Amino acid sequence: MDATHNTGKAKTPKQATGTNDDTEMAAFSAATNRPFGPDGATILATEHWSLLGTRSLIWNEAMSRTAVFLTVLSASIVALALLTDATGFGRRTTAVALVLLSVVFLLGLATYGRLVQINSEDVAITRAMNRLRYAYLVMAPDLRPYFSTGHHDDERGIATTHLLGMGSHLQTWPHFLVTTPTIVATVDAAVATAMVVLAGLTVEAPTGAVVAAGVVAFLVIWGGLFLLQRLNLGVLRDANARFPTPPDEP
Repeated sequence: MDATHNTGKAKTPKQATGTNDDTEMAAFSAATNRPFGPDGATILATEHWSLLGTRSLIWNEAMSRTAVFLTVLSASIVALALLTDATGFGRRTTAVALVLLSVVFLLGLATYGRLVQINSEDVAITRAMNRLRYAYLVMAPDLRPYFSTGHHDDERGIATTHLLGMGSHLQTWPHFLVTTPTIVATVDAAVATAMVVLAGLTVEAPTGAVVAAGVVAFLVIWGGLFLLQRLNLGVLRDANARFPTPPDEP
């Protein structure tokens, strides 16, 4: 029997319900040479390029914001060094340093927050592109062996895309330890530690207390920011997958 009703109209593929697999892809393709219509491939490719362009823009923003933050930090340190050399390390210099470092710290927090948002947006874009690849494979299932990226929109599929086919599970702790937000969080924690130490020296607190306060400040700021970044995993786990990875897929 051919792929048309008695009316002569071509059947349209049924909506994916979350249980689709590659067998259904092949069935769609066998039903008609153009399961999404004559312009389906062009429309999907246009959407794909739009997502790629958006992804490029947000990562350019991430690098720009990080560069601005580190540039301001470097300039502040140089300015404080010149001020100290000219006037000596007195109370006025300490006061100026605390004000300047507070501004740098707030800028660092804003930079970190935006980087975390960008990571969330990147996950959402990756999920969207995986759905488009699923559609590509509906149209041409024989191309599956040539795809290094994932075509399912669950956590495994997104991990496959990020790892370029070298695995289907992200090692989350090592992964988050080397990301750009973690680097910014480390610098933020160092700035906060410097502020606490300077404040302790200003009130002439005991050296041991100043050191302990600095260590606590670093651990609290770094740990809090790191945990905030880890919350990004909620983007992977809470969203409903339209095309989850079949249980029997390796």
